[in-house]
Amino acid sequence: MHHSRRDFLKPRSIAQFLSTVTGGELDLRPMANIAHSGMLCRTGVDSMATRFEILFEAIDLEHASTAEKGLEQILELESQMTVYREESELCAINRSAYEAPVEVEPRLFELFELSRMLWEETAGTFDITLHELLKIWGVFKGPTRVPTQEEIDTALQGRGFDRVELDSSNRAVRFKTPHTAFNLAAIGKGYALDRVSETLIENGMEHFLLHGGQSSLYAKGATTWEQGWLVELLHPLDHATPVAKILLKNQSLSTSVLIPQKLRGGPVSGHILDPRTGLPVEGNLLSASVLTRSAAVAEALSTAFLVMGLDKALEYCENHPRLGAVLTLSREDSTTPEIRIIGSALDCVEVLS
Repeated sequence: MHHSRRDFLKPRSIAQFLSTVTGGELDLRPMANIAHSGMLCRTGVDSMATRFEILFEAIDLEHASTAEKGLEQILELESQMTVYREESELCAINRSAYEAPVEVEPRLFELFELSRMLWEETAGTFDITLHELLKIWGVFKGPTRVPTQEEIDTALQGRGFDRVELDSSNRAVRFKTPHTAFNLAAIGKGYALDRVSETLIENGMEHFLLHGGQSSLYAKGATTWEQGWLVELLHPLDHATPVAKILLKNQSLSTSVLIPQKLRGGPVSGHILDPRTGLPVEGNLLSASVLTRSAAVAEALSTAFLVMGLDKALEYCENHPRLGAVLTLSREDSTTPEIRIIGSALDCVEVLS
């Protein structure tokens, strides 16, 4: 039977949805009401200051042990990549890489190389070397505050991959300044999704939805009642209002949203920093959702698009035609955001009126 894009994006009932909030929560409550041949099973773990979950149909229940193995892997990755545990590999790198090259676990080194490539492609709007900036703004351990310009200038001295040496032959990293340190907050959860999805697929799981941080998803295969995994994209400022439906199959979706917050000693400002200036991001781009194969790339680019702004985000997508994006912009005369659907997202996204 032939289905148009509108046909397979239109739900038969709201109970057939999973919902993802732009930067907020993945609403899984309708699962118990799904009236189909099977029920959805889920298993999850708290890690990286959020909740990771794997969803799969009850007809695939024999894969439950595989799903649990994937969740254990998430905990292992957190212990490697966290900046909140002094014994983690990332903290060891941050402590020692200025004094001497530090050998890195192979897959983590690949993540550093990917981060360098994305830093170059996004003209520095994605940058894992901004840890010192996150510290002075209180984003790292709080409380949030407005730093002095002198503090910002000092932190900026360590920013950028031009302050980092990656030795691929020895899989070693060295920092060129004492102010350089890595923080994987804008790519780590996506990387974990990529690694866990590899494990699930290698162990025979063909149909599942994996989410981490409840704003990053990886969808493999499809449910028995759709041609993929159907999710809702919600209004970035009103999480009760869906603005689009997205059908995911064998791809990742990550959404970043500007969340205003009150800073100690300063005005209400966005929570995402521009690593080039050290200042909070401002603009009319409310949220950026990126669809691509890699969850790590999707997470990194969703943040980078908010930093670079609409025009540069459109230019990036034009230069990477396999990429899909959904951008929501504020309007002066309306509370309803303007929605731009770009690239491959045109094939799987339906805007709701």
